[in-house]
Amino acid sequence: MRRLWLFSLKLLLFLPGCGEPEVEVTLPKEVEKRMEEQLHVDIVVPPAEKLAVKYAEIRYPPIVNQQQIAGPSVAVIVYTDEKGELLPLTDEQRAVMRNRQQRELFYGEYAGRPVIIMEIHTMKNFLADAKSQLIEGMAVEYGQKETDSGTYAFYSFNYDDTAYTTTFLLQNGMTTEAAVDFNRKLIRLLKGQGES
Repeated sequence: MRRLWLFSLKLLLFLPGCGEPEVEVTLPKEVEKRMEEQLHVDIVVPPAEKLAVKYAEIRYPPIVNQQQIAGPSVAVIVYTDEKGELLPLTDEQRAVMRNRQQRELFYGEYAGRPVIIMEIHTMKNFLADAKSQLIEGMAVEYGQKETDSGTYAFYSFNYDDTAYTTTFLLQNGMTTEAAVDFNRKLIRLLKGQGES
């Protein structure tokens, strides 16, 4: 009986390490660092409650007449509520993204519908026809739009020489309050105040 009890105890101690692998909920730090090196700016990618990062890419200014025109580079980080399998990309597809579309994929893409799209622009940015509110002492422009695919809330603010724009699909528990909370967390992290 004692052997059975000891075996059961060992099994219970061993099993927690054998479960499903943990799903990455935010952007891995090494990916974030590589993106910062490409953009030449520090970026912040906050965790989002019950969401995981689906993919991250940088969009570069377009090339016209074999010259890259002046303009911002944009880091795009997309969160999902149902992170699925990694969608395979061939080297040829990656080359087309980089050379024709001026996009470079840094993480993912994983299956799952986009719930939050966060863009980090290397130049200041403004929303057209937007209202303004203070979040954590920072002026944040915001708006809302109804489309066939759902209702979207948009937020944008400038921080140093960058602009952060966040877009939220308002359904399945994502509310304007949750969107403001995400932006509040983002601003606190930018200001070095943590996630409190």
